[in-house]
Amino acid sequence: MKVALKQFPLCLGLLFAIAMAGGAPSSCWADSSAQVRVAGHIPARSVASARRLGRLPAVTQMRFSFTLPLRNQQALDDLLRRVYDPADPLYGHYLTSSQFIERFAPSAADYEAVKSYARGLGLTITGTHANRTILDVAGPAAAVEAAFDLQLHRYQAHSGHTFVAPDSDPGVPSAIAGRISGMVGLDSAGVWHTHSHSTRAADLPMATPYTIGTGPGGGMTPKDISSAYNLTQVSATGAGQTLALFQLDGYTLSDVAAYATYYGIRAVPLQNVLVDGFSGVPGSGAGEVTLDIELQMALAPGASKIIVYMGPNSGNGVLDTYNRIATDNLAKQVSSSWGLSEGESGSSFLSSENAIFQQMAAQGQTVYAAAGDSGAYDNGSTLSVDDPASQPYVTGVGGTTLYLSGGSYSRESTWNAGTVTAGAGGGGVSAFWPIPAWQQRVGNVASSVMRNVPDVALNSDPGTGYSIYYQGKWWIYGGTSCAAPLWAAFTARVNQQRAAGGLAPLGCANPVLYQVGAGTGYGTSFHDIADSTTNLYYPALTGYDNATGWGSFNGANLMAALAPGSSSTTSTTPTVAVPAAPAGLKASAGNASVALGWSASSGATSYNVYRGTAAGKEGITPVRTGLTTTSFTDSVANGVTYYYKVAAVNSAGTSALSNEAYATPTAPLAFTSSVYGSIGTSTAQIQWSTNLASNSVIRYGTSSASLTKTLSSSALVTSHVLKLSSLARKTTYYFQVSSTAGSSTVTSSAYYFRTQ
Repeated sequence: MKVALKQFPLCLGLLFAIAMAGGAPSSCWADSSAQVRVAGHIPARSVASARRLGRLPAVTQMRFSFTLPLRNQQALDDLLRRVYDPADPLYGHYLTSSQFIERFAPSAADYEAVKSYARGLGLTITGTHANRTILDVAGPAAAVEAAFDLQLHRYQAHSGHTFVAPDSDPGVPSAIAGRISGMVGLDSAGVWHTHSHSTRAADLPMATPYTIGTGPGGGMTPKDISSAYNLTQVSATGAGQTLALFQLDGYTLSDVAAYATYYGIRAVPLQNVLVDGFSGVPGSGAGEVTLDIELQMALAPGASKIIVYMGPNSGNGVLDTYNRIATDNLAKQVSSSWGLSEGESGSSFLSSENAIFQQMAAQGQTVYAAAGDSGAYDNGSTLSVDDPASQPYVTGVGGTTLYLSGGSYSRESTWNAGTVTAGAGGGGVSAFWPIPAWQQRVGNVASSVMRNVPDVALNSDPGTGYSIYYQGKWWIYGGTSCAAPLWAAFTARVNQQRAAGGLAPLGCANPVLYQVGAGTGYGTSFHDIADSTTNLYYPALTGYDNATGWGSFNGANLMAALAPGSSSTTSTTPTVAVPAAPAGLKASAGNASVALGWSASSGATSYNVYRGTAAGKEGITPVRTGLTTTSFTDSVANGVTYYYKVAAVNSAGTSALSNEAYATPTAPLAFTSSVYGSIGTSTAQIQWSTNLASNSVIRYGTSSASLTKTLSSSALVTSHVLKLSSLARKTTYYFQVSSTAGSSTVTSSAYYFRTQ
């Protein structure tokens, strides 16, 4: 990390509140460590092309996030290599969320240190995360500027969009710089946008190419999609699978219900998860949310449910929403149709986002992202790619134009409407991520040193688009926003077949997709686009290319390659017995969570979890359904005892309930205030607060390297007050405070004061 050194000022009024006799302080405490600049927080491209409007008003409330790096990165890299290597004994042995947190999440001590630092700055903690990689905070602009030694300015872009950006990278104490990877939300230059194009079905000329489908306006229907991409004879419908959608807007349920009714398909249950206080009220991007839901439903009508994660359109909102998908770990197939040009995201944001996608990969979650609708010029003017499609642990999905013959597949070309504005499938070379191992020996890549995008493609041309019901009307939608959710729905069908064959979920799709692409079955598994059509720059070539990746899926054939040993086509179903009740259920308490684990039941395809707040009162409605693993972490309130039972499920029915297990989650010991106090000539009264009753200890001395004296109280309290006496006049003392409750101890940073 590139840093610049600077000493902290002697007095940090924002950090400490000091009550002095007579009201005027005569001394202060300060963290004596050096200050460092954390790089990657200035949106240089946006600022350079914008007009500065002036300083941000001091009282403006800022919401942003501290991000923390993962631990044991080398070990995590090795694990990810092994779980995706078919020849390795660890292949397919993914981690649960709790296992990932235990092995690779930032330590609880580091998280508490950053929380204490934030509180000391006068910031309010607005959100914490189970994997401890993000800490959400808020505070007035004046406090942010003083805390990080920078200025916040307002700008106006050529588009009219106004945004805030700092004039320099933030400065933090070296002890904190070693614990964080950056801060997200200090600027608001980036606005994530959808990758879709739409036209009212009633306004279309009803002529080629719009008549490719049989739906309203000539758009493609669920049946048309299955027929075109060789899924008609595939019996798997996504049964037992949970899908997830990343969204930055809301939707209207009646639109989705009308879509399902019109086509006579099952209305897959929807679950809304609102992040960071997002209301879920439909806005200007609601068409994107609607089409994503309807297309996932179109291709995976048997899925257990679709979880729609919705958060605010801001840097920290985006991170928090992706992070919720990772920490929930409920969906093994995820898609995102929102993006931002890679160069506009900032290196700090990209790295923090990558940590989340690494967790998803380690947990066996597959993530698809639309590669963009501006061709090879994602930022509108220079060769560039879209984030998150360019992330190494995300599968970027490009766009094609589909041609049919009698309703069946004929061929595809690269989607290219002629200009950036008119639209073209995204693809190119990352300016940030080095080339991943699975892409290093692939022919036709545009770069042999940096990540190439996209990985795969699917029909995205609005001229051969999809009939979508939105705002009570039929529309034709195109864009790579359509391709990503369809790939996720296809993966739900793959994972159903893998589960039936005793295989783990597909997980991060890139290693296996490139293995299939480079293998002898490539020509039958993918529809290769090799007609030299371009995405405004890169041509479609035989095999892989930066216009369409490996191409689109040839449904039944690619399913056979991705789910070997299981039949994906219609066959006579043998008699299936209801599975036995799960055994060995255990519950372990955490902070606002309970981790459950149990033994697998023979013949089970999924599990349901039941919860109650009294023994034997778990209820008849499960709190979680469709779990395909034998573990689950439940997010609940601290201080309440929760009781659990689990049932196994397959096509024959639901088993009896398991044994009962219970646990009482408790918040970990933590400081709930800054250290403060009053200083006299020979005494110092030191105070602090904790969330749990605990003892009180002060270690102090006249040298920061030798805190040899101790004052303590064994009384278990939450408000701690200790008075040091017999101190020398006009002498600087250094000290640390700590508290212990049970086996948990919290210790403050080193502070100092000077007697009068």
